Amino acid sequence: MSAADVEQSALKWLRDELDDQEISGSDNFLDIGGHSLTFSKLNVFLGDSFGISLDMKTTYDGTLAAALLAAQPITTEPTSK
Repeated sequence: MSAADVEQSALKWLRDELDDQEISGSDNFLDIGGHSLTFSKLNVFLGDSFGISLDMKTTYDGTLAAALLAAQPITTEPTSK
């Protein structure tokens, strides 16, 4: 899946979640009404769909497109007993 596909899927998810069809990649997450719960739910969606996770600071401080480009693969850490 390409970065453009991930961005389009995330934007569609946010548009539906926040009931705002005008959201674009150049928008700031907080300016469109995003908050910590929305961030958590978006990360679950991205993790389940693409195996990636967003950084909160990057998502809150920049554009949605920049945050999605900076997303990192989810890694599973071994658990110690």
